[in-house]
Amino acid sequence: MPSPDPSPNKQPAQDTVTVICLHCGKAQEVARKAQTVTCKHCYKRLELKDLVISKYEAKRAIETTGIVTVERKGHVIADRIHCGGLIVRGKLKADVNSRGPVLVGPEADLIGDVTAPTMAIGAGAVLEGNYRVGKNKMKPEALEEPEEPASNELPSEPIDPEA
Repeated sequence: MPSPDPSPNKQPAQDTVTVICLHCGKAQEVARKAQTVTCKHCYKRLELKDLVISKYEAKRAIETTGIVTVERKGHVIADRIHCGGLIVRGKLKADVNSRGPVLVGPEADLIGDVTAPTMAIGAGAVLEGNYRVGKNKMKPEALEEPEEPASNELPSEPIDPEA
């Protein structure tokens, strides 16, 4: 006779995967087969599936924790792409913020600002924009504009008009 499972509602460890929220940056466990989930920290919706684009698409935003792939015949125009990784073989015009590697094929066109931990570019690819590649050492709170120092403070030393 098989013994009953002590925690019937808990999924086995191999059926879950850890994802990092695109919005708040916090990790959480989700079911491996899940396609969308609500972040338990910031309560925003997260797409988990990979996205493959093989034709023309114009969108305001593409957000997924998965990998976005733009195939050779794919042409994407978007305001922003926030993803877990990016592969470009076709044409892409968007500002990209990737949590994973960005791979640009030899015949690809990538126009827009890109932020990613790593980036590989094939010979012959066309790139246009600003690129920040490497670990981001600033915390999300530090990305806000720094406050201007007060201009009404007096100098600590008296000013010598003769100098």
